[in-house]
Formats: sequence, C-alpha cells, structure tokens
Amino acid sequence: MPIIIKAGAVRSGLSDSDVFFGAGGSSMAESVKKSILLIPAYIGITACCIVVGELAYMMYFNTAHLVAGQPLELFSAYALARGFFVVVPSFIVLSPLFFSLYRIRHSGGGFLPVIVYILLCAVMWIVIFPLFIEFKWKTEQSLPPAPKTTLSAGYFRSYAGEAAYLLRDASAPERAAVVLKSAGDENAIGLAQIDTNVMEAESAPFADILIRETVPSFPAWIGSGIDTIEMHAEQAWKNGRFAWLCFLSLALALCSTYAVSFCSDWRFVGILYLLIMDAGVLSFNLLYYSEYFKRLREAGAQLANVFPFFARSGDPLLICINIGIAVLCASVGCLAAAVRAKRLKRAR
Repeated sequence: MPIIIKAGAVRSGLSDSDVFFGAGGSSMAESVKKSILLIPAYIGITACCIVVGELAYMMYFNTAHLVAGQPLELFSAYALARGFFVVVPSFIVLSPLFFSLYRIRHSGGGFLPVIVYILLCAVMWIVIFPLFIEFKWKTEQSLPPAPKTTLSAGYFRSYAGEAAYLLRDASAPERAAVVLKSAGDENAIGLAQIDTNVMEAESAPFADILIRETVPSFPAWIGSGIDTIEMHAEQAWKNGRFAWLCFLSLALALCSTYAVSFCSDWRFVGILYLLIMDAGVLSFNLLYYSEYFKRLREAGAQLANVFPFFARSGDPLLICINIGIAVLCASVGCLAAAVRAKRLKRAR
C-alpha cells in the first residue's frame, strides 16, 4: 500500500505540502470528498454504536434479572430506557476512538479531513455531551424502579455456605426451605427459615445465583470507570463553563491520540498505536482518583494556590497532564507527517 501511495505522489508531481494538506488538482477533490463523507459516517457510527449498545445492554440486563425456571425476556422497555443513560456516555467517551478507527480505515485526503475530524469530535463533547447531561437530570429521576424478581422454587441454591431448596416461590423476604448443611450428621437436612435477601446479595449482580454460576459477569471496573468519568463530567457542567472547559482536557487528550497513527504506513500498526494511547489516557485519568495517585493529587492541589484561576477547575494537575499529552501526540503526528512528506519528495 505505501508503494502505491508513493508512486501516485510521484506521478502527480505534488510537493510535500500538497501531499500533506491535500492541495492541488484531483487531490483537492479527493480531500473534499473524504471530508464530506466523514459527516454521514459520523452519524452512522453514532447511531449504530448506540443501537448495538442498547441491544447488548438490554440482553445483559434481562439475563442478569433472569431466574431459573423462568423464560428469558428478549425485550424490556425498562432496560431500553435505563440502557440509554449507560450507553450514550460510554459511546461519547469512546467516540474519538471509533472516529479514529474510521479515519485509519479510510485514510488519505490530506489535512482537510483531519480538520473535519476535530470539528466532529468537538461537536460530540462540547454540544452533545452537555445536552445529554441536561436531559439526564430532567428525565432519569422519573424512571420507575427496576422490576422485582422472585426466586423460583424447585432448585438447590447456595445459601450462607450451605444449600437451600425453596419449597415455594420466594415472594417474601423470609421463606421456609430445606437446608442441606455441610456437616454430615443426622441434622444435615432440616426445614428452616431462610432470608432470601441474603441469597440475593450473594448472587449479585445477578438476581439468581444459579445464573451467576453459568453466565460470566460484566467487568465491574469498566462500569465503575465510565461512572467515574460521567460523575466528573456532571460535576464540571454543574460548576460552570470554566470547569467544563477544564474537563474537556480529557477529550483533547483522547482526540489527539489519532495523530499517533500517522507514525506508520501500516494500518494495523497505526491501530495498535491508537489503542495503546487511548488505553493509557483513560487508565491514567481513572487511576488518578485512586489511592495510587493520592500524593500526586495532593501535590496538584497546590497549583491552585500558585495559579488562582485553577481553583475552579478541580484537578489542575490532571488538566495540565492531559493538555501535555495532547500537545505531545499532536507534535509526534505532525512530525511523522512531515517526515513522510519529505520521504515522498525524495522518491521523486
């Protein structure tokens, strides 16, 4: 693929700036075409990711609330509504990654598609994210509580280190059950009252421990990570425009990782660089609020005393680090593009 690109550049007689910025003749037409196609691709990626995410969340929600002996519910209006407030912020956080993958797959066109990519990411974080937060504050509280599930009778379930066999459906917190104790004496089997709340707590996040033993649970650290980012986003939006602009340093760092993909002519290597950088930015921003970076947060708090305008930002050091990552990624990407342009010039 790189050979074809180089040969095309040599035949067209473009300068190094023309190759990078997409100027001149048919190259300019291709640049405009790829830039315009980014807009429907942006809408399509957003719609597809939200729809697929909603379906995946609804399926997992229905599985998590499934009870042995009952049929699996394929559609749930409650799960669909609740999933919207989970899927949308998750997609917004990961949207720079999805848009970058599309650009790597449909590369070329010079610098103009990169500008359109930046504008589309800005729309997602500066316009859509605040609108979602406002919509969530107005509507989420009006959602009804999750439907209560009832443990079915006729199955052995783990209970406080023992096994319990419900004689009737557990519609009440306390129910009579046949309990099999671990001790192998004459009292190993007996009829006793059990607390189904304890049984449900042991099966969390599933409604039935039999389902938990069969279906793998969703990694809790992923859900808590998205919740943490969403919580800080809502906090920043509530504290005013300056705090929100400071929170957008995360978006700036995530969007700038696309520039690292310029370092290789191979798409797979570019995607690998992109995934590593995105994972690093997200991991650092999440671990920053953990105990591992407690001293770093305390040191960062002193910046508010040196620079008073940082007092409203919340985490001045994290903002500076995110901006530093963005500048570094953009510098590396521009340098890689300049080196590639010079290589094309020498090939002529």
